[in-house]
Amino acid sequence: MNSPAVSVVMGVCNNVDTLPAALAGILSQEGVDLEFIVVDDGSTDGSAEILDEAAKNDSRLKIVHKPNEGLTRALIDGCALASAPWIARQDADDVSLPGRLAALLELARQRPDAVLLASAAWCVGPRGERLRQVAVESDPAVARHQLLNEKIGPPAHGSVMFSRESYRVVGGYRACFYYGQDSDLWMRLAERGGVAYRTEPFYAYRWDPNAISGASRSLQRKFGRWGQACRRARADGRSEEPFLCQAARLADDIRRGRVKKARATDRAIGLYHAGCLMETSDPSGARTYYRQAVSANPFFVRAWLKLLGIGRRA
Repeated sequence: MNSPAVSVVMGVCNNVDTLPAALAGILSQEGVDLEFIVVDDGSTDGSAEILDEAAKNDSRLKIVHKPNEGLTRALIDGCALASAPWIARQDADDVSLPGRLAALLELARQRPDAVLLASAAWCVGPRGERLRQVAVESDPAVARHQLLNEKIGPPAHGSVMFSRESYRVVGGYRACFYYGQDSDLWMRLAERGGVAYRTEPFYAYRWDPNAISGASRSLQRKFGRWGQACRRARADGRSEEPFLCQAARLADDIRRGRVKKARATDRAIGLYHAGCLMETSDPSGARTYYRQAVSANPFFVRAWLKLLGIGRRA
């Protein structure tokens, strides 16, 4: 194999249903020499066997098996093995669309100042249906400003590609961010260099009410607030340490099982948002999610109003 132009890094933990499509989306990319580093984070559902079998048939795959410690530490381990000048992310329940890596490498050539790249993306429902296209800012200066000052970044964690050298210089993923590790890294990269997006959708990410953004929403927001606090501290010349310590304590509690990763209210909110995304394309499916939301939290007024509203229009 030629020296890779891109190292794709993916963490896997019990993704047996979606893993084959995620692997195929990367391994079928054309016109790019790549290595695909996959860290199996203690899977128990057959994902490890799928990975080992795939690696027998494709030398570009590098599989690492380790005990479960969470996505952030899996990504730290995976990125440490990357040998290419660019690291592209991929999530195990998402799909890279044809031409993604070639398009991002072309963008890197067009924007030599950029250290963080991404594209527009499709938001895909739990059954694989395309719910909406998530657009991105075409002006790199505006994109960088939005990321640093307006909490507007790439559409999905797995949609990005970043400079390996800049990743190293800014300190990479930080283990104290059990969640929110993506935005924390993105802000530090944007402080160092440019941000640029392809406006075509080259990635499809899954909206699942049982995934992190749904089932562990409140915890994700806590880590997000600490990431923003760190950003403000750096801008003001203050120490990040108080916020990093708070994040580290919560991350340790989660890893030790002292904090539940999901709450009924978070699951209800995730189900509600899944319904909102499906309301136009599939009203019947949306009603199903609203009903599941009120089942998870009978006092969730917004979901009740959606059910009653859809009922009156039917």
